[in-house]
Amino acid sequence: MCQSDSLFRTIPPERVGLNGEYDHDGLAKRVRVAFQQNFQAEELENLRISQRGAVVVLLGKVTSQRFLIKLVNVAMNVSGAVDVEVNGICVAEPLRFYLEVKPSKASLHKLLSLVNGN
Repeated sequence: MCQSDSLFRTIPPERVGLNGEYDHDGLAKRVRVAFQQNFQAEELENLRISQRGAVVVLLGKVTSQRFLIKLVNVAMNVSGAVDVEVNGICVAEPLRFYLEVKPSKASLHKLLSLVNGN
């Protein structure tokens, strides 16, 4: 058997399905299962998960930056994930609240420190 024969018999990690079979969207499905095991259903209801090769792509809305970081950590621990794209995620609800109620300087400083992780 030549090396190219074995190459075509191996499923790339990002294409492995839930039961070890070839699945073009296997990584996204396995990330979805990992999220369901680690988070509540209502936390995930506004979240879509897809993949572009070995990159997990998250789209939708999450409750906080801290929750988004948790999602990324869980996704990166799924076999086959090399990166997580979060450009399609909206975390603007707390900011919108602050802007609608015309916050004080102290409130803006508090928001800035939360965003910066201080």
